[in-house]
Amino acid sequence: MHSIYQYQEFISDYLQSQYETKEPRNLYEPIHYILKLGGKRMRPVLTLMSAEV
Repeated sequence: MHSIYQYQEFISDYLQSQYETKEPRNLYEPIHYILKLGGKRMRPVLTLMSAEV
């Protein structure tokens, strides 16, 4: 089983790869900004951990 920090890193990497270079920029830049703030990682982490159990 992975640690919470590893799952947070997986999720952060995935989100970064999804919103890095998409067009139109005026649509995706606000999404990227909100996701970059952090704090939106606990639910995905808990979901991945429960799926692993």
